[in-house]
Amino acid sequence: MKVVIIGGVAAGMSAASKLKRLLRDQVEIVVYEKGEEVSYGACGIPFYISDHIRHGSELIARTAEEFAKSGIPVKTWHEVTGVDTEKKTVTVKDLKSGQMFTDSYDKLVVGSGAGVRHFPPFDQEYENLYEIRNVSDGTRVKTALLDEKTKHVVIVGAGFIGLEVSEACRRYGKDVTVVELADHILPAFDTEVSQALEEELTKNGVAVRTKTMVKELISENGVIKAARIECRDQDGQATAQEILVDMLINSAGIAPSTDFIQNVEKARNGAICVNERMETSVKDVYAAGDCSIMKSAITGQYQYAPLGTNANKQGRIIGDILGGAEPKPFKLIGSSALRLFGMDAAKVGLSEKEAQASGIDFKVNTITGNSYASYYGTEKLNIKLIYDAKTRVVLGAETWGQGIVVPRANYYAIAIYAGLTVDEMGFMDLCYSPPFSGVWDAALIASNTAK
Repeated sequence: MKVVIIGGVAAGMSAASKLKRLLRDQVEIVVYEKGEEVSYGACGIPFYISDHIRHGSELIARTAEEFAKSGIPVKTWHEVTGVDTEKKTVTVKDLKSGQMFTDSYDKLVVGSGAGVRHFPPFDQEYENLYEIRNVSDGTRVKTALLDEKTKHVVIVGAGFIGLEVSEACRRYGKDVTVVELADHILPAFDTEVSQALEEELTKNGVAVRTKTMVKELISENGVIKAARIECRDQDGQATAQEILVDMLINSAGIAPSTDFIQNVEKARNGAICVNERMETSVKDVYAAGDCSIMKSAITGQYQYAPLGTNANKQGRIIGDILGGAEPKPFKLIGSSALRLFGMDAAKVGLSEKEAQASGIDFKVNTITGNSYASYYGTEKLNIKLIYDAKTRVVLGAETWGQGIVVPRANYYAIAIYAGLTVDEMGFMDLCYSPPFSGVWDAALIASNTAK
C-alpha cells in the first residue's frame, strides 16, 4: 500500500508515524511539505518570540532527515497543486527547481493546514509586514523586535496568536496596538471573559482597539509607515484615525489550505468535511488538522477547531485506520486556553453564545471562587458553567482569573466527555490540599450552586 501525505506538520506526521509503526515495511509513505520545516509546535511560536523559549529548534520535534531515517521520506519545498481522485494521482511542484511531476497513491491523507488570510490591504508584500505560521516566521519577528528602531507594533487580529504575540512584543518594550474587527477580543469566548482579558492587556500597556478595521496601509519604498483605521462606536458610527507603524503583524484569521483538491465536500470556509474516522466524501481520501472540519460531539454540527491538540489526535486516528488498528474514540468538544500577562483563561465545550446559536435549552451559573484554600492564597478565579436546562448535563465551561485556572476547565472537559450532570460533577472525588484548592473545590461549588 502506498500512502501520500500532503503536509508535514502535526496531522500529517502523526498519521505517518503511527502508520509506519503499525505496518513497517508493508507500507510506502511519502510526505509532501511545501515549506522547509516539519513536525514543529506552532503553538509555541509566541513564546519563542518572547524569548521564553530561546531557540526555534526547540519547537521542532523531528527533522525531515530524522523521519527519513525511520523510513518516512519527507519532500520539503514540494507543493501539491492538484489531486485527481479518480486516477488517484497528485500533481506536485518542486518549489526550488520549478519542476512539475505526478505521483500516485492508494490512500491519500490531506494535512495541509491553514494559511493566514491575505485580504486587502494585506494582500501586498511589505518589508515590515509579518505573519506567524512557522518557526521561521517567528525568527523573523523576533529579529525585528530586537531592532531598537522598531518602536510601534500593530497586530491585526485578537485571536490566540495575536494576543500572545502582543505580550511578547511588550516584553521588548514596544508600543503595541491590537486591532480587532469584532466587538471584543477572543470572539470564541463570551463577553465577560474577553473583557477581563482586555483589562489585563490594557493594564500591561497594550492598546486594544475593538470594532476597528484597517482600511489602508501608508507606505514608502515598500515599508509601512502608518495604518488608517476605522473605528465604530456603540451606535455604529465610524471615525477614521491614523496610527504609526514600524512593524505590522497580520494575525486576522486563517483560511484552510485546500484549493488544490476540488471534489471533496467542504465547509464554507474551505475546510474539508470529515467524519469521526477522518474520512472525506471521496473514497480513500482522508483529512485532518487545520484543513479539516468535523462535527461537534455536543451539538452534532460542524465545528472548525484549528488546534494542534486536535490535529495530532486526528492524524493518529488516520494512522490507526490505515494500519488496520481500531482507533481510540475522539470527541471534538472545543477545548482551548491561553495566558496573558497575569491572567489565565480557558474554554471547554459550548460558550453561552454558542449554546444560544445551537438552539439548546440551557442554563448558566457563574461564580467567583478561591484558587486555593482561603487561608493559603488570595488568588481568585471565575467559573462560568453552561448546562442543559432539562437533563442538567454539562455542556461547557469557561474559567478565567489567577492561580489554578486551566485545570478547573479540564475537569469540565472530562465531565462533558463522560456525559456527567452538574449534580454528578458537584460531588466528584477530587484531590484536596490547601495549596491546590479549598475543601470544596471551586469547580465543585460552581456545579453544586447550579439551580
